[in-house]
Amino acid sequence: MVNWLNSWLRGIVIAVIISTIIEMIIPNGNIKKYIKTVMGVYLIFVIISPIISKITGKEIDILKYINSQTKKYEQKEIATIDTNTYIEQIYKENIKQDITKNLEEKGYKIKKIEAEIETEEIDYGKIKKLKIGIVKENKNIEPVEISVNKEDKTKEENISQEEVLNIKTFLETTYGVNQKDIIIN
Repeated sequence: MVNWLNSWLRGIVIAVIISTIIEMIIPNGNIKKYIKTVMGVYLIFVIISPIISKITGKEIDILKYINSQTKKYEQKEIATIDTNTYIEQIYKENIKQDITKNLEEKGYKIKKIEAEIETEEIDYGKIKKLKIGIVKENKNIEPVEISVNKEDKTKEENISQEEVLNIKTFLETTYGVNQKDIIIN
């Protein structure tokens, strides 16, 4: 009992010394009253927790509680990061699909498309860079002798520099991507 009382008083004295040092270090202002409140709660905890532990037989460990709350917060943070990554991936896919659809309507075949988006808060979601593999399709429809159906034969051709410039201009005006950040193969 004497050891318990001795350790309890030692804990109170250490808590008071720590609180006093922190109070002396903190400059005067609005924050000081909040820190005094937190230190008061800390002192009350230091005074009461050994008594509650002695009565109930269960030890109150504030560090375990803080660690468990920190782990919960970290798990939520990881889930938020995963959600943001997922949303960014869907956004990129939608951009790719929209660009592909618009260029196919103009008679081009998209072989590959890569998009980089801005992840900083200022221009979040803006397309930073586009890499597109494009070929021009010439569709020749010829009748088939066996049936009434028509067979679609496509012939791929490289696109001219003028067409590349037209595509870049279209992408710049439609999606706000600078022409120097658009690479067309």
